[in-house]
Amino acid sequence: MLAAVFHKNKSEGGNIILEEVDVPQIKKSDQVLIEVTSCGICGTDLKIMSGGHPANDKTILGHEFAGIIREIGKEVQDLTIEDKVAIDPNEKCGYCYNCRRGFSNLCEYMAKGTTFGIFQDGGYAKYCVVPRSALYKLPDGMDMKVAALIEPLSCATHCHNIADVKETDNVVIIGAGPMGLLIQSLLKIHPLKNLIIMEVNEWRLQKSEELGADHVINPSKEDYKKEIMNITNNNGADIIIDTVGMADTFEMAQKIWSYGAKIVCLGQDAHAEAKIKPNDIVRYQRKILGSYIYTSKDYLDGIELLSNKKIDINKIISKEIPLKDILSTGFRLMREKTCAKIITLP
Repeated sequence: MLAAVFHKNKSEGGNIILEEVDVPQIKKSDQVLIEVTSCGICGTDLKIMSGGHPANDKTILGHEFAGIIREIGKEVQDLTIEDKVAIDPNEKCGYCYNCRRGFSNLCEYMAKGTTFGIFQDGGYAKYCVVPRSALYKLPDGMDMKVAALIEPLSCATHCHNIADVKETDNVVIIGAGPMGLLIQSLLKIHPLKNLIIMEVNEWRLQKSEELGADHVINPSKEDYKKEIMNITNNNGADIIIDTVGMADTFEMAQKIWSYGAKIVCLGQDAHAEAKIKPNDIVRYQRKILGSYIYTSKDYLDGIELLSNKKIDINKIISKEIPLKDILSTGFRLMREKTCAKIITLP
C-alpha cells in the first residue's frame, strides 16, 4: 500500500517520502485493522519535518484519521467488521497518576511517545492497526470524510470547556489557522458579546470573516490594542485564546485583557519565552490557563457535535486530495497558509 513515511535526518527534522509498504497485520488480540477513509493534515506534521516536534524514524505519519473496521483481534467483543470508527491517536495507559485523577490528556505513558501517526504508524496509508482502546464507534450516518476532524475538533472542545465562555464575554482568538477557525466555529454555536479574531495572514482573516467573526484585526497593519478597546468600550477582552503559542502572541494577550480576564494558551512552541508581570495577575484577579489536546469526554463531545450537525465542519475543509498528492498539494498549501483543513483520501 502507498504510505507517507517520515525519514529523520541525523540532526533534527527530516522528510516525508511516499513509498510502498506492506499492509500491517494484527499481532495482538486487542488490536483492530482499520481501513482508513480519511486523514487530516495537521500543522504538527510540518513541525516534525522542520525539527520542531519529535517523531520516530520511518513512521507512517497522520494522526487525524477515521476508518472502517476490516479485521478484529479475538479479545475485541464489542465491535464488529464494517463498524465506522474514529481513532484517538494519543494512546493512554489508564492507570498512571494523571489518568486516574481524570487528566488522561496528561498521561505519563503517552508523554513518553505513543501517538499513532507520530511515534507509531498512523493514517497516511490505506490501512492501520490500532488497539481497541483507541477506537470510538461512530453513528452509521456519519460522513467519513469529515470524521477525520473529530480529533482536532476535540482539541477545540477541550479548549472551549477550559475557557468557560459566557454570553456576556468579549472573546479574542489570536491566530486564525485551522485550530483557531475550529474554535471560532465552536464558539459561534452560542451567542457572545463580541468574537474578535487577530491574524496577520489576509487569507485566514477573510476565512474567519466568512465563518462569522464579529471583528477581524490584522495586528501587523492595525493598532490592535486601540481597536479592541474601542470594540469593548475600553474594558478589554474577557477571554483570550492564543492558538499560536509564540512569545509575541502571549505578550500581545497581556496588553488587551480586562480585569478578571483569562488567557487560554493552546498553541505550542517549546522554545518560546515571554515576559509577565505577576502583579498584573494578582491586582486584577486574572488567570492564565493551559489547554492540552483533550480528554475522552471531549472526544465524545466532538463526535456528538458532528453527528448532530451542531457545527458545519465542511466550511473548515478547504480541499480533499488523494494521498499521492500530499506532498505536491497538501503540504504546499499548508506552508503557503492558503487553506484551513486539508483531508487526504487513501
